[in-house]
Amino acid sequence: MKLLLTACLTGLLPAVVLAQATPPPDAPAKLPPFQPVLLKDHQGLGRIGVRLVYDKLTGLPHIAELVRGGPAADFGFRAGDVIIRIDKNYTASLTQDEVSLALHGEPGTGVELTIQRDDDPHYIIRAVSRRILRADQENIAQPPRSEVGEATIPYLPDQQ
Repeated sequence: MKLLLTACLTGLLPAVVLAQATPPPDAPAKLPPFQPVLLKDHQGLGRIGVRLVYDKLTGLPHIAELVRGGPAADFGFRAGDVIIRIDKNYTASLTQDEVSLALHGEPGTGVELTIQRDDDPHYIIRAVSRRILRADQENIAQPPRSEVGEATIPYLPDQQ
């Protein structure tokens, strides 16, 4: 009896392990491995010109303000944009210090940002070139936008 039980378990156990080890064919592919943000790669004075705040629930960085004339404002980023990915790293897997460090680098080098805007299901991917920013440049909550096509209230002079 013991021999029969051992033979059944010996044949059944590898089948159970193999069934759990192989993913189903409709399973999504695994993400590429995390690439660490190294200090030696991000020591330059170049910045993209954003001030970030972090969501308390998700920990994702949101753009709170842009530097007027900075690369992020020039490339069309807006306050409220959520940064989903910096280069190949998802921001959910990075600490706040690593996010800040990843945005710094040598002037003229590029960084690829994947953002989500206003709960739109489509992501926006933009490559931004880092620049040296002056300390006296003012922050803006929104970059200037064209008013063409936007609804405006007509001007009615006071009638006296």
